[in-house]
Amino acid sequence: METNEQGTRGTLLVIDGHSLAFRAFYALPAENFSAKDGQATNAVYGFFTMLSQVIASQKPDLLGVAFDVKGGTFRNKMLTQYKGTREAAPEELISQIPLIQDMLEAFGVTYVTKQGYEGDDVIATLATMGEHADYRTYVLSGDRDAFQLIDDDITVLYPGYHFKELKAMTPQAVEDKYHVTPRQYPDLAALRGETADNIPGVPGVGDGFAAKWINQYGGLDGVIEHADEIKGKKGDALRESIEQIRLNRKVNALVRDLDLGVDIADLTFGKVDPAKAEELFNQLNFGARIRSKLLKTFNAGDPGQPVAKKASDAERFEFEGEFDDGSFDTPESVRVQEPVVDEIDAPASLEAWAQQHCPIASGKSISSTTLDVVGEYDAQSQQCVEAVEGSWSLFASGSPKPGRSSISGLALMADGHAVVVDPHDEQYHMALQRILDTYAATLSVHGYKEHLHMLGAVNLRLPMVLFDTNLAGYLIDPDFQGGSLQDCADHFLHRHAEEVTETEQGTLDIGMDDERAERDRKVVRNAAIVSLLARTLARQLEQRCQYSLLRDIELPTSVALFHMEHTGASVDRARLDELLEMFTDESNRMEQICYEAAGHEVNLQSPKQLGVVLFEEMGLNPTKKTKRGSYSTNAKALTTLYATSEEGSRPNEFLGALLRHREVNKLRQIVQTLIDAINPRDGRIHTTFTQTVAATGRLSSVDPNLQNIPNRNATGRDIRSAFVPGEGFADLLSADYSQVELRIMADLSGDEALIKAFKSGADFHRYVASMVYGIPVDEVTPDQRNHVKAMSYGLAYGLSTYGLSQQLGIPSKEAAALRSRYFQTFGKVHDYLESLVSNARNTGYTQTMFGRRRYFPALTSANRVARDAAERGALNAPIQGTAADIMKIAMIRVDRALRDGNLNSRIVLQIHDELVVELAPGEEKRVTELVRDAMEHAVNIAVPLDVSTGVGSDWQQAAH
Repeated sequence: METNEQGTRGTLLVIDGHSLAFRAFYALPAENFSAKDGQATNAVYGFFTMLSQVIASQKPDLLGVAFDVKGGTFRNKMLTQYKGTREAAPEELISQIPLIQDMLEAFGVTYVTKQGYEGDDVIATLATMGEHADYRTYVLSGDRDAFQLIDDDITVLYPGYHFKELKAMTPQAVEDKYHVTPRQYPDLAALRGETADNIPGVPGVGDGFAAKWINQYGGLDGVIEHADEIKGKKGDALRESIEQIRLNRKVNALVRDLDLGVDIADLTFGKVDPAKAEELFNQLNFGARIRSKLLKTFNAGDPGQPVAKKASDAERFEFEGEFDDGSFDTPESVRVQEPVVDEIDAPASLEAWAQQHCPIASGKSISSTTLDVVGEYDAQSQQCVEAVEGSWSLFASGSPKPGRSSISGLALMADGHAVVVDPHDEQYHMALQRILDTYAATLSVHGYKEHLHMLGAVNLRLPMVLFDTNLAGYLIDPDFQGGSLQDCADHFLHRHAEEVTETEQGTLDIGMDDERAERDRKVVRNAAIVSLLARTLARQLEQRCQYSLLRDIELPTSVALFHMEHTGASVDRARLDELLEMFTDESNRMEQICYEAAGHEVNLQSPKQLGVVLFEEMGLNPTKKTKRGSYSTNAKALTTLYATSEEGSRPNEFLGALLRHREVNKLRQIVQTLIDAINPRDGRIHTTFTQTVAATGRLSSVDPNLQNIPNRNATGRDIRSAFVPGEGFADLLSADYSQVELRIMADLSGDEALIKAFKSGADFHRYVASMVYGIPVDEVTPDQRNHVKAMSYGLAYGLSTYGLSQQLGIPSKEAAALRSRYFQTFGKVHDYLESLVSNARNTGYTQTMFGRRRYFPALTSANRVARDAAERGALNAPIQGTAADIMKIAMIRVDRALRDGNLNSRIVLQIHDELVVELAPGEEKRVTELVRDAMEHAVNIAVPLDVSTGVGSDWQQAAH
């Protein structure tokens, strides 16, 4: 083999397999990574993600992975307590090691084990083999024992706190850190000992003294020989430990000449077994992005054979190159015919193009129904695939930010033909509007609400469309946190974006300059991707009977949200400035109280410094440790410490001020975020409501997040006083549902006793408490009412018995007794909740009253924590999801009623179960009745929905 410029044959990378797997396992939450059978996959995912990073940076020619094997090693015979204090690896990790090894085999990577020896010995032997064959060798390991291998040809890559912070431990790096050479490092380790391996060192001797002795006497043998010359307690300790440190030195010496049954030539890689890789990818439920990345990494830079399901010839997509912010490689499995890009030179030619290629909805459009049949699987739902197959697509590029929206490009695609239109060229506006009005009912887009904003930036209206690929993807996989077209294509089409050169991309030859051609090429390609996505997702929606959910709830919700976002919420800037100053002053005051109580300044944001003050200087007993071994200073721990501290004491004053400082700081940050979000053009805040984030179907608010404005304490509620009616409006109306989750639980469970409690007309929670405790209503104590109230809501939110006990501050035994008494009273509630989990184990999902599904693969997980979390989610999702659906329906009904009634009042906010309406002068009574009617009749259930309303000059005063 030829040598390179450095005189070596190339680079060998040796991996400590167990070390990397352990790091991956604890770096990624197991509950977020699982196969369809519940098998945890976080270690597998993390292992190969991190390994790919190292391969990309080191570009090795050879690769070998070493693993430990079950059973003891020769070291256990030498030192019986060796590694005896280590906790057994979690079963969830152990079960993933064979999967990692199977994946390595599929990727053509050699992994090596040796019975009776540790993985470290295998590593040492592989590294030595590489060195003898003139390879530059890198060892990836988090075990410091590997430092003894370091020389001019062997470097240890030692992970830092963040894995990407790999430290290249060269001979100089070892000397800089430990003041000994790599060859002397085992001597230092023998003197110091290794707590993790249960190897005792010389008491009181750390790296510093060990290095000093080694440099003074030339090594461990010299230190032992001159032990009598070393004075003081450390000298005494050394002399008493001589036999131990001699044994330590034998134990920590790595074996470098094992017969591993492999040759250096066996460590080549770069050829993947596509069939085996595809089988494992499917088994592990790996998405398109990680599949493509791993294939390219381990297949010598070539994505190789497809690992996605085969598509029909009608779905062949010939484009390659960039889309959105990345680029778009094209596996054979996902291709559609490249569209013909037609030229237009006038509005008439654009309309003629649309007449020739864009389909008109036949009969009643399936996207133009009313909410009278919400969630009902009707005959039109069965037409979903047929309609989408014959649809056309539109893609606009730009910014959908409410209040600041813009559009930069626009492409239409239909019947294998595409056209690019300059959205800023006013001569095309009337023609474009007529096309949208005529053909929207057969149109597919990615992000209907976003397109409403972008097209609205140039005064174009987009009527209700047929299909939204972003919303459809969310309904199919509600836990998918994508959103962009690139993310959805990666996830649902098993396509992955990679950077390619300009020459590889090519351009569409449509007679324009390069920059314009590149921009237009991208919007055309994205319109084609939308078309492919729509056809792919429509089949799944139809199979799951969910098109009516998209048609009747999600798409109309997008319209209502667009109106709210475009309108924005008016705020009193002076009031916000006043609140900011008030919270800042109080924050500073609490900070000073903390300093005085501590006796010095302390960084109140530093857990480490707080730990010193509380547990060392003030002598408080810590509550619990964090995963990293330090004592917890989170809110719960501090609250517990404060509650148990002596009133008026230094710790009590410090903790009280610290907790208030944290609370006020959060409020200050919320207010500052609101101030920063004020649009200078109209003085209003235009938040973005997102439909595709919360897996339960709840809406979320971002930029800024208006849903995190507190409503449970008076200080937090003050922030709401800054939301006021805008110019030309009189007041704000607040309308929210009362106990909506509990009413849904009563309806879905069919529990007659719970339904009766709602219809009694009495205080609901007091009435339920009287039934649970078997006492008259007027004898129910406040504690009994609060306990039963927490129990009722806890069931709707999947709260465990332990969680209930923590929330109420009562023993678990008492919480369990309350739960048992509750279920004895409301037996059908118990049966209903039990059925949710058991049915989900069989079907893999739960669903709401309207067919919204959420999937729970972890219900069959071997990981108890993941399984318990999935069970809580399965209890929570149908009730929470149904509440979310009802809120959306109510919002749609209110928005439509206000517009149909030619009223000037308008919805400005939707927060949790509440709508906030900006009231026009003289419309209060009519709008209040309209809103209440729309919300109370959003759906008919066994327990009527109850809506509370209030009117005020600001949001806080409108509260009720």
